[in-house]
Amino acid sequence: MYVHGLYMAETLTGRLNFRLTVEQERALREAAALTGQSVSGFVPSRAVEHAQELLQRANAIELSDAAFRRFVAALDEPAKEAPELVRLFKRRSRIPTR
Repeated sequence: MYVHGLYMAETLTGRLNFRLTVEQERALREAAALTGQSVSGFVPSRAVEHAQELLQRANAIELSDAAFRRFVAALDEPAKEAPELVRLFKRRSRIPTR
């Protein structure tokens, strides 16, 4: 199946239903027509594209140059022993082993 020049091998089984104002529907139909797509092709492609951008920004960590240098310097420092972790790893595991 082709959608706006892209081959889509996967079967489309998901479904979303939502209501629109007359203005929203008109805008979507006009935008889809400008791209040569159907509304049912345009809406999910743009929504998923926007969702992926939001997820990427939410999962990205941005640091200033100075903060990045401090971060790298901290990584280069020798590890410090954490007494709490030492005690934890000395305890017998609660997870049964075979």
